[in-house]
This record gives sequence, structure tokens and C-alpha cells, in this order.
Amino acid sequence: MALFAIPAAYFVYRKSTIPSQGMEDFVALLDQRGYTANVGFSGAFRPGNVIQVTEQGSDAKDRKLATPLVVAWADKCFPGRTPRTLEFTLPEFQGQSSADLTLSGNMLSRMMPSLNLDNNAVANYSLTLQNTRIQTFAKADLSSEFSAPCVTALQTAIDGGEKVEWLRVVMEAIVADTLTLQLDWKDNASVETRENVANGAGKTLTHTLAASNTSGGDSVLKIAVTKGDTKRTTLSAQGFVIVGYRARPLQPVVGQ
Repeated sequence: MALFAIPAAYFVYRKSTIPSQGMEDFVALLDQRGYTANVGFSGAFRPGNVIQVTEQGSDAKDRKLATPLVVAWADKCFPGRTPRTLEFTLPEFQGQSSADLTLSGNMLSRMMPSLNLDNNAVANYSLTLQNTRIQTFAKADLSSEFSAPCVTALQTAIDGGEKVEWLRVVMEAIVADTLTLQLDWKDNASVETRENVANGAGKTLTHTLAASNTSGGDSVLKIAVTKGDTKRTTLSAQGFVIVGYRARPLQPVVGQ
């Protein structure tokens, strides 16, 4: 149906390259390229989802939502539509492959604030997102192609007081399907402490994947210990995560 459309000013990057010297501020790099970093790896930002990014505050003024809300899911709004998968490349960076992305230190804390590690036990840590790629729709794929049930749901929300300018359609997302967390232990970390920290980190990874997985698939947690159990522990969790996304505004179609 053509009651809503996506404005024409939209283009797709066919290849995204992040220079290695800028990896220390991944969030800023995403912003420079038009992406919004998906802090916490929420599953709300799959391509095709309609999200609300603004609401009316108590002072009757519009205010940005700290966490956007899903108004309608992609499979309801664009049934049968599947996003294209494109290359997301990185120059060689600390020996990782072009399809991997490693976050560490403060950057990892910013992107995954639920990961709390014992600084008295952990010397260094990093999270590698593997098989990183882009899932995207071209503007013409979705414009004026909203399904009838989706249009009804959006119109109901607008009739209830939401504004169309508060809404966005997610057009593109940077995604990965494996999280590998590396924990390097301090020499004085006890066996019990290492086990407790690793178990807590494992639970955080599985909870993160569960929150990211809005399509009903299962995540699998595999814990492997490398270099003995006193130097390093590696936890690998398999499942779909969204690292960042682009969204475009909606607008009503004139005359509908």
C-alpha cells in the first residue's frame, strides 16, 4: 500500500571500510558513515523494522528516545522481502580477517555495558565479532511497499497520538553471527575467581544473543580454554547480533 513512503534522499554504501587507526573510537566511526551504533546489540534494528525514535515529553516538546521502540516488525510490514547481504571490510588490523571486528577496553564497555568484568582478575579482554557483514534494502525495495496490516498498525499509532515524523524504517544493518570473548588473566587470579568471572561473562553473552534474536533461532554457547586455565579463557557464543544500523524517516503519501 502507498499510504506511507520513504523519502528519496537515500543511498547505499556497497562497501564499508574502517581504517585501522580509527578503531579506538568505533562509535564515532559508525556515526561518520551514517550508522547508529547499536549499544547492547539489540535485535530491534533488523532491516525493515519500523522504529520510533522520538516521543512527546512532559513539557509537550518532542524529545529523542534514549532507546528507540519497535512499532512494527519487518515481516509484518514487508512480507516476503529479504535484505541483500553485502561486504563489510576492514583493513588488516591486529591480524584479524576482513570479516572480523575486534572491540576492546573502553570501546567494548561502551558497546556492551552489561559485560562487567573483575578488574582485579582480568588483565586484558577483547570481543571479536565474526562474519561481520551488511544486510541492506535499497530505498526502492521498500518505498510505498508497506503491507496493508502494517499500514493499519502505523495509522492506529498515529491516530493514537504518535507523529509520523517520529518514525523511521531501518534500511541497513551491520551484523555478525559469532561473539568471541577473550579474557587474559592476571597472575594472582585464583581458580575460583576465574571460573566466576568466566561464568558471568558467558551468561552475559547468551543473554545478549537472546535479546538480539527476534527471529526465534537459538544461540549456542561454547566455552573453550586456551593456553591452560591460568593465562587465557576464550568464550564463543554463536548467534545473530546487530552492531549498527541506518534508518530513514517515513512520510505520508500525498493524496492518500
